[in-house]
Amino acid sequence: MKNFRQLIIGLAIAAFAVYFTFRNVSMKELMDSFKTVQYVYLIPAALFSIATYVGRAYRWQVLVSPLKQVRVWDMFSPLMVGFMGNILPARAGEVLRAYLLGKKQNISFTGAVATIVVERMFDLLMLLLLFAWVLIFHGDAFNSNAGWGGISLRDMAFKFGILCSGLIAFLIAFVYMVVYHNGRMLGLVRSLLKFLPEKWSGKVVHVVETFSQGLLVARDFAALGKIMIYSLATWLFIVLSYLPYYWAYDIQNISVESLLILVVMVCILITVLPTPAFLGSFQAGVLIALHEIMREPEVMAVSFGMVAWAVNFVVLVAMGVYFILHDHLSVTQLVEVEEEGEAVLEGKSPNP
Repeated sequence: MKNFRQLIIGLAIAAFAVYFTFRNVSMKELMDSFKTVQYVYLIPAALFSIATYVGRAYRWQVLVSPLKQVRVWDMFSPLMVGFMGNILPARAGEVLRAYLLGKKQNISFTGAVATIVVERMFDLLMLLLLFAWVLIFHGDAFNSNAGWGGISLRDMAFKFGILCSGLIAFLIAFVYMVVYHNGRMLGLVRSLLKFLPEKWSGKVVHVVETFSQGLLVARDFAALGKIMIYSLATWLFIVLSYLPYYWAYDIQNISVESLLILVVMVCILITVLPTPAFLGSFQAGVLIALHEIMREPEVMAVSFGMVAWAVNFVVLVAMGVYFILHDHLSVTQLVEVEEEGEAVLEGKSPNP
């Protein structure tokens, strides 16, 4: 029932985003724009998209290394099935891939979740760096009267920057306390839970202990260096994955700033509007970047957003389905695994 409600809410947000993105474009104009696309350039776009997951697999391998040495190839299955699970609302795929990795490699689920927390911290850091680049070299983009759905682009960007900065600061402080002052953290947790029955408080403390094991990579500065390199490579591929679409649509304004603005706006919108499979929110980010900021024709921006979203969706689903078949998984198993993972996070399962 909970997942069903989340799905309904997600679809409602997606419908809202799709409406505001398509409201000024006729279906005939959109269909005609598809006829002008040079589809051969979608091949390198798909290859760059695949490369981003390769970078993520190598990075995740380093993050997991304090828990267990795992081959990069063995990281791909939980990674891709989990990312495909993000088609569902509330980013259920994060829980799914942590649980799949734990089951497949005999790693504690909460430890695997901790590695994903660190992974997201580095992703936020990379996104904040891109955001800062745009502000420094193209700050006028956020000083215009551009907006979307009645929301000011300037306010949206400012609040997003504050949110990212605050979240990164919190995560860094949290990881530092857990890794370098673990005893104090556990003592604090025990004191906060002393009013609970020992059985319950002991379970929570055990979850915190296993979670902290997944953060041990923070003690290894060489590993952190590798993670930073893989993060840079991953985000470079993300930025480059949009370049072939510029060629496909014969957009003349090709520049580093243009690509970064596009990536940043897409990331802002899919964060602010977390729709299933990013439907609607992805297209809205592309529309704002290309039409509202860079003044490209609106119909082209909408078409660009649809094609880019479709290519990324096909790549993600194809790779996810491949590994589902490769590991002989079923949809029922995946749903059960996702529910088990959520139960562990909510303290309802004895197997953290």
